[in-house]
Amino acid sequence: NNWRAKYRGNYGVYTIKITTDGKKTIKFSCSCPSDYYPCKHIAMIEDAIAEHIAKNKNRAEKEIKCGTNSIVAKLLRKVSQKELYEFIVRQAHDSKKLTNTILIEFADKVTKKSNSNSSNPYSIILRKALHNTKVREEEYYCRYENETGIEIEAFDRILIRLKEYFDQKNYREVVFICKACIEELAGWLVKKRRKFDDINEFISYEYIEVPFRILGDVVNIAESKISGVDLKELYDYCRSEIKNSKYVEAGLFTEFNDLFLKISLKVNPDGFIEFQDELLNNIRDKSSYEAARIFERKISLYELSNQTQKAWKIIEENVQIDSFCKKLAEKKIEEKKYTEAKKLINDYLNNDNPNRRISIREWNKLLLKIAQKEKDTPTIQKISFAFIKGGFEAEYFKIYKSTFTNEDWKEVFEQLLINYENTGKQNSSYFNNSKNSVYDLLVAENEIERLLEFVEKHLTVHLIERYYKNFADEFPAQTLLLFRKALDNYIKDTLGRDAYEYLAEMLKKMQKIDGGNKIVSDMVNQYQILYKKRKAMCEILSKF
Repeated sequence: NNWRAKYRGNYGVYTIKITTDGKKTIKFSCSCPSDYYPCKHIAMIEDAIAEHIAKNKNRAEKEIKCGTNSIVAKLLRKVSQKELYEFIVRQAHDSKKLTNTILIEFADKVTKKSNSNSSNPYSIILRKALHNTKVREEEYYCRYENETGIEIEAFDRILIRLKEYFDQKNYREVVFICKACIEELAGWLVKKRRKFDDINEFISYEYIEVPFRILGDVVNIAESKISGVDLKELYDYCRSEIKNSKYVEAGLFTEFNDLFLKISLKVNPDGFIEFQDELLNNIRDKSSYEAARIFERKISLYELSNQTQKAWKIIEENVQIDSFCKKLAEKKIEEKKYTEAKKLINDYLNNDNPNRRISIREWNKLLLKIAQKEKDTPTIQKISFAFIKGGFEAEYFKIYKSTFTNEDWKEVFEQLLINYENTGKQNSSYFNNSKNSVYDLLVAENEIERLLEFVEKHLTVHLIERYYKNFADEFPAQTLLLFRKALDNYIKDTLGRDAYEYLAEMLKKMQKIDGGNKIVSDMVNQYQILYKKRKAMCEILSKF
C-alpha cells in the first residue's frame, strides 16, 4: 500500500508518494512547487495506481487461465539447484535491482558474529547504494522545498524490510538493520557535507527518523526475554558508537543522544550522566548552546526518572543559560517570590551577553506579570505601552487602557492614534496594509465613523474586506459604494482565474449587505460587457 512515482514536469522530475489503506489514499506528498493542495499530480498518480492494479489483476487472471504459472512451477521442479543457482547469479550480474532484492530478502541468512558493520550485510548494501547516489550541484541549489527530498531506492526497500521484521517481532534483525542505516547514513552525510552544508534538508527525513524511532521502540520491548535483544549489549554499543565524531559532523548527534537516553534509563542512568559530563568537560563556555543542550539532556534523564530535585539543581546552578534563568524566574513567580524573580530578570538584562537567545520582550512579559501581581500601576503602564507603541496588540492594549480613568483615557487614546498615524506617514504602504494599528485601534474603541472614513481614504479591496463588517450594518450604502469602487480598481488591472474567483467571493460578501443584491447584479452586467474577452471571468460571473 506504499506507492512511489516519478513525474517529469516543467520544473524537473517530481517525486510523488502515496499511501493507501488498500482502497483510498490516506497520506500523500509531492515534490512539485505547486501552491495547490493537493496538486494535480496526486490525482494523476492515483489513476495510474488504479490502472496498474487492474492490469496486474488481469494479467494474473490470464496467467492462471492459460496455466502460465503452473508451467513455470512445473519447469522449476525439473531444474536442478545448481542450474537455478547459476541462472540467478547470471541475472543478478546484469541487474542491480535484482542484486539488491536478493541481498535484502536473504540478508538475515548471513551469520553476524560481531557488532562491526563490516559483517553486517545491510551495511554493505547501503554503503554501495549511497556511494552511487549522486547529488548534482545545480539540482541541489535550485531544488524546491518539499516533503520527500533526495531518495535512495535501496534505502527505501530496506526500510520496508525493517518494518516487516518489526511486525514479525524479529527484533534481532531489526537491530542489525537500524545499526546499518544509522552508521552508513552518517558516514555518507559527512562526505556530502564537505560540498553541501545543509545536505540533511535535502534527503528524505524518514532515512534519519525511522531507524532511530524503531530502535527506540525495540528498547521499550526489549525488557521481555522473548525479544531476543540484549539491552546491555545495545547500551554498550550506543555508549561506544556515539563517541564517533561522524554523528556530530553528520548532524545526527541529537537523535543518537535521545536513543542513548532511552536505553540508559533502563540499563544504566548513571552511565548516561557520566557521558554527558565528559562532553561538558570539553566545553569552556558554560553559557554556550552546546553546554545548554548537555544540561538539558541531563535534566531530561532526571525528570524521566522522577528525580526532579536533581533536575532543578542543574537549572539553579546554571542561570547563565537563558532558558534556565527564565524557568527559574517563572518558578519564583509561581512561588510568589517576586523580589527574587525581578532580581534574576534584571541581572540577566543588565548583563551584556552577545549570545543572548531570549528576547527582551519575553523578559518584559514576566516583569509585567509580576507588576500585575503586585498591582504596580506605573510599571504595568510603562511595560504594556512598550508592547503597543510600535504596533497595536489587543492583549496589551487592554492592559494599558485599564491603567487609566475614563476621563484620562480620551486624551491618551488620541495621542496613541497620532502615534500610529505618524508611523504610517513614514511608510507609504502602511495605510494600505490590511493589518495595521490605526484601523485596529479604531475597531477596539468602536470608532465606527472614523474607521469608515479612514478605510475610504486609503481604500483597497483587501482593506475593505477586512473591516467592512464593523460598519456595514450601520452604513450599508456607503459600504457597498466602497466595495464597488475597490473592486472596479482591482479587476481592471488584475488577470487570472484566481483573481476572478476572489472577485466572486467579494461579490458574495456584498450580497449579504442590505441592498447588496441589486448593486452586485449591476456590477456583474457591467463586468460582462467591459471584459467580454475574459472567458474565465465571464464563466465565473455567469453563476450570479
